[in-house]
Amino acid sequence: MRLATVEQAQQIDEMSRTVYGLSADILMESAGALAAREIDLSYLPELTKGGVAVVCGPGNNGGDGLVVACHLHSAGHRDLNVFLIAPKDNQSPLFRQQLKRAELQGLRLIDLTQIPERVDQIKSASLVIDAIFGIGLKRKIEEPFLKVIETLNAAKSPKIAIDTPSGLNANTGQVEGAAVRASMTITFGLAKTGFFVCEGPAHVGKLRTLPIGFPYEALRGIATSHFLFTEKLARRYLPTRKETSNKSDHGHLLVVAGRPGYWGAGMLSSSSAYRMGAGYVTWASFEAPLEALREIPEVLTAQINDDQLWNKKISAVAIGPGLGTGQETADVIEKLKKLDGVPVVVDADAITACVEHSLFPLPSSWVLTPHAGELSRILKISATDIERNRFKAVMEGYEKTGCHVLLKGFRSLVAYGSRCLVVNAGNAALAKAGTGDVLTGMIGGLLAQGMDTPQAAATAAYLHGRLADEWIRNGQDKSSLTASDLKALLPQIVSRLRMGGSLF
Repeated sequence: MRLATVEQAQQIDEMSRTVYGLSADILMESAGALAAREIDLSYLPELTKGGVAVVCGPGNNGGDGLVVACHLHSAGHRDLNVFLIAPKDNQSPLFRQQLKRAELQGLRLIDLTQIPERVDQIKSASLVIDAIFGIGLKRKIEEPFLKVIETLNAAKSPKIAIDTPSGLNANTGQVEGAAVRASMTITFGLAKTGFFVCEGPAHVGKLRTLPIGFPYEALRGIATSHFLFTEKLARRYLPTRKETSNKSDHGHLLVVAGRPGYWGAGMLSSSSAYRMGAGYVTWASFEAPLEALREIPEVLTAQINDDQLWNKKISAVAIGPGLGTGQETADVIEKLKKLDGVPVVVDADAITACVEHSLFPLPSSWVLTPHAGELSRILKISATDIERNRFKAVMEGYEKTGCHVLLKGFRSLVAYGSRCLVVNAGNAALAKAGTGDVLTGMIGGLLAQGMDTPQAAATAAYLHGRLADEWIRNGQDKSSLTASDLKALLPQIVSRLRMGGSLF
């Protein structure tokens, strides 16, 4: 699923007009008509109750809202009020055009710039349609718009956002000042990147993406950088297993992890790699993890300084969880760089070692898996700045490190080349020690089986996130999930995905 940035969406709109001859008026009419039809199909009971409120700002998004109102009115929904918050000196030409049409159709128009006290009527509406600001908004929400958005959010009725919830940064998912919390967002052409990260999902609600006539060539030719990684893609990339195969056909993963007091990290990574289908897993550290072996007897063990370890045929490596950040860890990473063509997933202490010992750039087939705090040390900016624009940060991480970067968080992102994948799964239940160690093992297990690095990182991150989503859907509290729960539930998720059924 292709996603568009705000700039790309504007380029698509411009190309549609200048190259393909689709006027802005035609596109607005198409958008409003299709949005009205979607609302009629999805919210008919609320529409028939009457008292529908359409709230329009002064720009083209307000124009879309006026078209929606006209079509709903024409469809027989006459108990409809259009609330205008559109100072006459700040109206777009298309807004003024649609306003004249609404006046000719006899719609009830309430100008909140003249009678601001009427804003409270919105609270009693059976359905509220938000068309105040579109995707081009670049400033903080202030008065008089702040009061209107707060009133919309106070309404108990369903709220439908046209193109984007007003106040949401459609690029980054950030909210400054205020933003509408929509029950449904109806957007056009392509979904926007900010709908899926940070505060975006909490404000977007259900998402409907409508084709309003943008040429296929414009959509495909311009939106080439951001993609949504979904269950369908995870199913496509999950490795298959022939009945005639043996363990050697499914790769050998070397897990370099753990130390006294932190053996659990290596246990979680190693066992999760087996759960993902790796044929062999060897767990190595600077000391033999003897007391941990009773829990995972199927895992082979070795010490890192054993020369025989490096003579084994290794398909992939996972390094970092609980390992330590000293010079000996840096030496192992330098040694791994010399293993030509062997993909490596670098996590936790290994990331810190790369920063502290100046080991970047890394081979392009590797994948780094930082959270915002770890990426902040790489980019030398604050974690807060990273969260303000996760897309920019993960792409800068790729440029800095020379390898794929999986930025963990809500939502996780995978950057490689000029592309960025948004992993459409996961929730705050994963905010607990050890869950990242499970993910490292999952990625390593897929890499060992020959999966390409971006697909392995995204598929593992998707399954990892869906495990947490299912935990919540089954009624468990977010705070109760443990890393061991993830490992235990993984076979069920993989089985259902492999069999072709929906996970939920």
